[in-house]
Amino acid sequence: MRNTRNGQEKSWLRWAVILLFVMKMSDAYGQWGFGGDGGSPAPAGGDTTAPAADAGGGWGAEGGGAAEAPAIKKAPYIRFVPPYDTMREIIFYENIIEDEACENCGTDSLYWRAKKYLLQRFGKEGYKTMVIEDKIAERIVLKVTIPMICTYGKYNKKQEGMLEYRLSLRFKDSRYKYQFGNFVHVEVEDGLGAKISRTYHEHYMRLKKGFQFTDRYLMAADTEVAEVVKALKKTLREPFQPDEDDW
Repeated sequence: MRNTRNGQEKSWLRWAVILLFVMKMSDAYGQWGFGGDGGSPAPAGGDTTAPAADAGGGWGAEGGGAAEAPAIKKAPYIRFVPPYDTMREIIFYENIIEDEACENCGTDSLYWRAKKYLLQRFGKEGYKTMVIEDKIAERIVLKVTIPMICTYGKYNKKQEGMLEYRLSLRFKDSRYKYQFGNFVHVEVEDGLGAKISRTYHEHYMRLKKGFQFTDRYLMAADTEVAEVVKALKKTLREPFQPDEDDW
């Protein structure tokens, strides 16, 4: 009877050891990701989103480093080209402003309108110093000297020396002709001598290097021409009204 009991105890002990071994193996398999429910526990809050890929990994990655950003291509610089007279090899603006339907646009009327505008723009004293020729009802020729205002960005402007140019106006009934030329950039060079340099704009236009910097001088002159021409066109449309001291 004792032998039978001992046999049963050994049998139960053997089954207990086997059961314990099976349970340990099951835990081990779960930790290594085998089986459906034995993997790592889900994140708090029930988030089932897949983990993000390693920034340095991925198929075909070399060295495990972060992928390089694509290079941004800079748009090529486009040079500013002012109107150029190839025969005389000079920068030259020329055109005729006319309006045949304009009433009271005789030669003398247009002359006085244009002169009134020039006096307002340059001032009476400035105008006197600029006059090369002033023939009533026929033509006005000026050597203009004004500050060279260059634009740096949308809101930044700076004076870069002085701008000198020649302006010629010729008048006929219902029309007049304008000419701009002889553009010169005048600067005072640094140093004890305060030497003045004069650079013709044709030199800037022919540069092969550094033109990204000097083009701003050409554009400053172009802006000056555009402003004067716009005002002259307005002068042609409006009737002349003499000032009280014009008698």
